[in-house]
Amino acid sequence: MSTKYLHEEETDVQPVVASYSSTASIPYATSPYAAPLPALPAEERSTAATAAAALSNSTDEKAAIARPLLSGAPSTIWTRFVDKYRFGRAILVAAGLTGVFVIMFIILGSLGVFKNAEYRGLFGLPSVGSSKYEGDSWGTSEPGHFNMGGKGDGTYYDPGVGITSCGGQFTAQDDIVALNYVDYGRYADPNQSPACGACIVITGPLGSARATIQDMCPGCQRGSVDMSPAVFGKVGNFVDGRIAISWQSC
Repeated sequence: MSTKYLHEEETDVQPVVASYSSTASIPYATSPYAAPLPALPAEERSTAATAAAALSNSTDEKAAIARPLLSGAPSTIWTRFVDKYRFGRAILVAAGLTGVFVIMFIILGSLGVFKNAEYRGLFGLPSVGSSKYEGDSWGTSEPGHFNMGGKGDGTYYDPGVGITSCGGQFTAQDDIVALNYVDYGRYADPNQSPACGACIVITGPLGSARATIQDMCPGCQRGSVDMSPAVFGKVGNFVDGRIAISWQSC
């Protein structure tokens, strides 16, 4: 064979050898008559591995970009947030509900709902403010005996927020009242006051109502009574918030 043809055969073989990574992928390479596959230099193997890794990363990025397009949902800041955090969806829902309530309270506050005594009564919010009417009280209060009367401010509150000074639990629908701290008296154990469980009749602008003393009002002045909404609604109007009342033991 001439040198010219031998050179042409060698140039034809070199690209073929370089395109296979192992003898198993080369046809007839396992034949006993096949020449051994030359080893790829270490530098070239490192370059090939780097190129393969770059191709893999490029493929992953393209797949990530194409995924929302294939699913029909465009990628947004919200979808990326959900994908990034484990509880991303729950966080977004909680944030949305919080925003709704904040906006609702802002609107109600701008409309003056929380300043309206009638709405405050419906929500169970206490009437607030300083004493408006002259207060006074009379009678006797001693262990086992409570026979008193008085006059002053009549307000309302929700007794269902905790245990009362007399040690009971009640709701806004119960006919109970909190007596001012002066007439209630000061005791190491508040439920030892003779006023606890005493029956009184309260008279206001709209009529009279019978109630039981089950609590103490630390912010009420002498003669004043803080009533549950159930009692206050029988003797006064929630729109007024603070009314003039008188009371006497049953």
